[in-house]
Amino acid sequence: MNANGLAQLAPRGKTVEPMFRKPEPLIVASDVHLTRGGSERSAGRLAKLVEQHPHHEVVLNGDIFNLSLDAPSRDPAESIASIVAEYPILTTALRRHLEDGHALTLISGNHDAGVMMRGARERLLQAIGAAPQARLAIEPWFIRRGDVHVEHGHVYDPDNAPAHPLAAWSPETEPLGIALTRRFLSPHDAFHFAHAHHTTPLQGLTDAFRTFRFRAPMMIVHYFATSSRLAAEAAVPERMSAEKARGESAIEDFAVHSGMPADVVRALYRALPRPTHEDFKQTFFRLYFDRVVATLGVAGGAARVLLGGLGGGVVGGAVALSGALYLHRSVKKGVDRYSSLPVKRLFEGAELVREITGAKLVIFGHTHCEDEAEGYKNSASFSYTYRAGSPYLLVNPEGRAERREMS
Repeated sequence: MNANGLAQLAPRGKTVEPMFRKPEPLIVASDVHLTRGGSERSAGRLAKLVEQHPHHEVVLNGDIFNLSLDAPSRDPAESIASIVAEYPILTTALRRHLEDGHALTLISGNHDAGVMMRGARERLLQAIGAAPQARLAIEPWFIRRGDVHVEHGHVYDPDNAPAHPLAAWSPETEPLGIALTRRFLSPHDAFHFAHAHHTTPLQGLTDAFRTFRFRAPMMIVHYFATSSRLAAEAAVPERMSAEKARGESAIEDFAVHSGMPADVVRALYRALPRPTHEDFKQTFFRLYFDRVVATLGVAGGAARVLLGGLGGGVVGGAVALSGALYLHRSVKKGVDRYSSLPVKRLFEGAELVREITGAKLVIFGHTHCEDEAEGYKNSASFSYTYRAGSPYLLVNPEGRAERREMS
């Protein structure tokens, strides 16, 4: 994704300002994760959901498309068009929904930030077969419908948060989780490790050899080359300056469009957690480099004990013991430094949104986990779910949300 400023953001579509918009019921589906091939069930269920809810605004709440699987050079607009073209049943349902004058709103997520780019809306309309004036809107951060606040939620997850939610990122500035997906997981089809958080690097290496066998050495080298580069990039947070400046300059326009005062939008942005990829220390620990160093210390120290004689043995023993003690303390504090945190972070993020913006209901996606609290709902992923049906939210014009499933 090549971002050269706010001008690269996609037009949001011709929508009436919130204060004059007639309240409509909403259908909110999060994390559909459409890909080229293999998404027939999700596409079919989404088509059915759209067809069964005329006179509703259909909101696809982030991670609609798996654009993070693409090479950095691929045009997101063309990628979106190629994905949609594989599912005629879905394009037909979306076209009819738009032709009947109903609204379709896409909110960008961490895996499909490319929907923000200029050309994406036009190319999607062409793929669907809908007119340019159709009520298709693409939103970079959040939407407000009365007291209901809807956004994907990745901005509250530092590993997947952008430098600024109103600025499109580039391959050089994309969040840590997306960078790992694009640069390592996707090229090697190594999604087995996407949510694998091993106790020690040795366990991870053992799992890699067991899973990938003769491919494992090459993949391990590539992983450490990729993660080392990401850590080095995080040591230069200044590379985010231009991106942040573009986002800051977009706040006034976004505030008018969203119906929120600009000072409230700024306060919300300033309350966001700092993205991991802007901080070398956080990136270093998030990639478990400390445990890698400790493991190398254990191995190196043990080798010196065996080969270094008395003096070397003392030093080697001390190094090995220090590494082992560090690993023990690190694992005792928590084996996994990520997978249990996003749910907690989004729960806290929903409270933050309510406090700063006055929203009565906050709707997030991103975590793929169903969650609910006072003033907060997360229906989980429409596609990646343990339930028989695909979950979504039906929100009436008064702002009351009901969780349902599409089978």
